[in-house]
Amino acid sequence: MTHSEEIAQTRLDSVLIGAEESELYLFEEGGLLIGVMRPMTARYLDRMDVMEKLTDWRNASMKNFLTHIEGTISLTIEWVKNVLLKSRSQMLWLIYDHNDDLVGHLGFKNLTSQSVQLDNAMRGERQIHPELLVIAGKSLVQWLQATALVRIIYGEVMTNNIASIMMNRQIGFCGWKRHPLIKMDNGVETRWEIGDEGDLSPEDKYLFKLIIE
Repeated sequence: MTHSEEIAQTRLDSVLIGAEESELYLFEEGGLLIGVMRPMTARYLDRMDVMEKLTDWRNASMKNFLTHIEGTISLTIEWVKNVLLKSRSQMLWLIYDHNDDLVGHLGFKNLTSQSVQLDNAMRGERQIHPELLVIAGKSLVQWLQATALVRIIYGEVMTNNIASIMMNRQIGFCGWKRHPLIKMDNGVETRWEIGDEGDLSPEDKYLFKLIIE
């Protein structure tokens, strides 16, 4: 790791643990403030309203995730506490609208010195600014390039998720390589494993891999 990468990781660590306050203000093209993004930190663990929204949103959009299991508030808190907040390579940003209402979230994972995966995009509420998620995505890409110094940002989206495909195109992703999904069910949860590009999915279910470089 280079000296500049060490500085970037130190900055990220301070944001992840909540030692450094960080907000990303979201402006539309004309300069109007339409929202703000705030990183999920330990101070949100006692915010049951936030945990309830995250749980409800995921359950409502479960078909767009690779793991299918009915969520509960306790499971959400456990994930935030023991997975999200213990990782140095993962972060979730909460998206608030111009009225400071929580309306969605967007995150990243698998952060290295060279690349990172944009992940967990969620439009939780319907009646929000139509460009809010796109602007949030562009802002997070810029923040990652400036703060984490990554060269490659990649993503994954289901081929039947038209809204997410349109959003990711507007954010700037390209590549769009199609991979099959293979269903794995253990009776408790259903997982979809990603196969090799060009192969066929037994369930006719596919995923695009995208990239910004």
